[in-house]
Amino acid sequence: MAAAALILGACTHPTHFELDMPQDENPQKYPAPQGVGYLGNDLTWEDIADTQSEIEHLSFTITGPNGVKETHEFNSAMDASEWMVPLPVGEYDILVSANMDGDNGFQISETLPTKADLGLPTTYAWLTDVSSNPAQAWNGIAHVKVDKDQMATGHLNLDRLLALFTLRISNVPAGTVIDVHMRNAAKFVILTEEYTPGHYGRPSTETSEDIFLGQLNETNAESAIEEFKVFPTAGNLANTILLFHIKTNQGLELDYTGVAPIMENGNKYLLEMDYKTLNPFMLITASATINEWTEGWAVTGEILDPTQLK
Repeated sequence: MAAAALILGACTHPTHFELDMPQDENPQKYPAPQGVGYLGNDLTWEDIADTQSEIEHLSFTITGPNGVKETHEFNSAMDASEWMVPLPVGEYDILVSANMDGDNGFQISETLPTKADLGLPTTYAWLTDVSSNPAQAWNGIAHVKVDKDQMATGHLNLDRLLALFTLRISNVPAGTVIDVHMRNAAKFVILTEEYTPGHYGRPSTETSEDIFLGQLNETNAESAIEEFKVFPTAGNLANTILLFHIKTNQGLELDYTGVAPIMENGNKYLLEMDYKTLNPFMLITASATINEWTEGWAVTGEILDPTQLK
């Protein structure tokens, strides 16, 4: 049987950026002009494993009373840490996105609220090329109250947006190649909607086109698909589909399908398989605690053993 495992990368203690300013601890340090208030930001990593990650682009959208809407962009966390914006007294919503610009292969679009006081516009993130394996991206939302002559801070936890998938296949015969695609990933993610309480980036119910993960052969089959980054599984679906197109060293072409559990925002997934166990239809099941992908193969239809086709 092929073994498979699911690795989750969650941390219950968000980690602060080293360059964050402790605005709340000394609100008078930054006197507000003209009797309004200041708003700054406090960015934290939701997952401690992300602390060494590189951020190349940060975008903040702020909305508040009387139709206030501001957008601010920065090229680094250092630049963002120095950001303070004067705002009228009131309550504000803040959306932050990291690495979701054109240079990183993303498109962002908005649907404006019907009334000025409804908060953040519905915001969508798309991948320009679903097979591009882009840099990881992060997002978060905060609500903050700005008082007169005070310094307020938006505390923003950065959640990973993209799922990371690793596939390793052992014992691939010399001369055999395998093209691997993934199906059922979300077409886009809604950054302003929750997928679990306090975590934003709900997958769309629409699916993207099939994602090409890579071509495997005897040499690279255990290393070519390493933490490939994709959108999570579409919101109305119960499975991720893996498609294997095999060209054997005898010139035969075979199409195999694996049905796996859903993939969620930011989680890491590792699937290890043995070429000798591949079958036309494979069901990969997860334990109730979703701590791992356990062995659970159910095969229907005619069984074709690739090892017999050399």
